[in-house]
Amino acid sequence: MKRARVSLALVTAAAALAVATPAGAYEVSGVRAKATVTRIASLGPRVAGSANERRAGRLVAERLRRFGYDVAVQRVRLPNGRRSRNVVGRSPGPLRVIVVAHLDGVSGTVAANDNASGVAVMLEVARALAGTEGLLVAAVGAEEREETGSRLHLGSARLVRGLSRATRRSVRLALSLDMVGVGTTLNLRGLERRPNRSARLTLGRARALGLRASYLRDEGVSDHAELTRAGIPAALFTWRWDTCWHTACDRPRRVRARKLGQVGRTTVAAARAVLSR
Repeated sequence: MKRARVSLALVTAAAALAVATPAGAYEVSGVRAKATVTRIASLGPRVAGSANERRAGRLVAERLRRFGYDVAVQRVRLPNGRRSRNVVGRSPGPLRVIVVAHLDGVSGTVAANDNASGVAVMLEVARALAGTEGLLVAAVGAEEREETGSRLHLGSARLVRGLSRATRRSVRLALSLDMVGVGTTLNLRGLERRPNRSARLTLGRARALGLRASYLRDEGVSDHAELTRAGIPAALFTWRWDTCWHTACDRPRRVRARKLGQVGRTTVAAARAVLSR
């Protein structure tokens, strides 16, 4: 009888833990994401159209295939005549959620936080949601306008051109993960004066996970701008501010695994809220 009571207590405790634990809490690893940041940064600077950007893209493609996604590579024409690339993973079913992170960086830096951090968390999100229908994840190229000389974030502009109007209308959550490993302020950012549906949903999930997150309007500083302008209300998920932005000190040792995990778990929770409907 005593053994039966112990077993019942263990089952009850496990059930309570399952209820109390947010969805995605065990699937996303900040430590694993930090290791991915270090691996990508070890390739060296990843200027759009460079060999290092392509090498990083192959790493992303290999992992997405391992997770079971249908992977496509989109070429992105650059003003200098070179080509960058988007690495896109899709799961079956009507598209409902888009999560992107830019793969390129500026010259003179290994671009650990900007933006190996976003790519690493995107891969954690892809791992956690593997087997779920309705998801597109992408490491997009040519985001850094300082390098490309374009007024557009060219990789994300190419991504949305490949989506029909009907497909764009079907998306209920779109997030760009950019600079998510360093900073003291957690922001959802968007073009609109008030949070759009992607920002509102993600802010709610962040707060439910005990994170202090706020909304900040911007003029379109990352890939969320091209998605939003194409009719997919998107938000930029970021930690601010990084004093090593676009400089040589943007190195892996500064990136915090805890912050990567927080952004990853929040993104998974927001995506599941859409994909489970």
